[in-house]
Amino acid sequence: MLILLKKMKWNRSLRGVRAVLPIAYTALLLNGLVTKNIVIMLVLMGSTLLGGAWFCGWLCPFGFAQDWTARVARFLRIPRLRIPVGIEKYFRFLRYVLLALSFTGLAFVLFVQTPYGSAMGLVDRNLSFVTQGAWILLGAFLFLSLFVDRPFCRYFCPEGARYGLISLARVFTIKRDESKCVSCGSCDRRCPAQIEVSGSSEVRNAQCINCFECIAACPVKGTLSYGWAFSKKPR
Repeated sequence: MLILLKKMKWNRSLRGVRAVLPIAYTALLLNGLVTKNIVIMLVLMGSTLLGGAWFCGWLCPFGFAQDWTARVARFLRIPRLRIPVGIEKYFRFLRYVLLALSFTGLAFVLFVQTPYGSAMGLVDRNLSFVTQGAWILLGAFLFLSLFVDRPFCRYFCPEGARYGLISLARVFTIKRDESKCVSCGSCDRRCPAQIEVSGSSEVRNAQCINCFECIAACPVKGTLSYGWAFSKKPR
């Protein structure tokens, strides 16, 4: 996977792969060829530990739906909202609170989880999650995606919180060569999770979904790259 990413152009090719994989994963779920069992869970956890939250950025059907809603918004020239940094840093903790509370079975937590549960329930034909309230919440978050990038993933998804925490120990990550950086801020503006990519030598942030939009946006070739996290400079 790492060799493929190094050879691939960070624009149309990469976005094309990210567009196809969630569709393929959804099709496998619909046909019952993939199920959410312990083996798949271990594979996803292992890949997250190795290289970051791949599931969130490359496979999750609900994340994919929010991305395409954002694409529609850009096509319609709907202004994108960037959450103020002072507020964003507190909003980010919501999903970890929900992850902790999810083990208690509180009704409120289950209610908040219904957008993700509904999306996954639709594709793997487990319709127990798909209630009237679930449809309302699902639609509400998709509508909010017209203005804010991945609102549910960033602030409310317990699954994303779990993968995000594991990804903090990743051994492959996005790295920034400070000697080449021109501090234009393009990477920061493009990041759907509002991560300050330009502020560190490597991205080790639980919000990162490995979309690589920051690399595609960088105007200086080689400034941002994906590779071994412990080398001194990006390769």
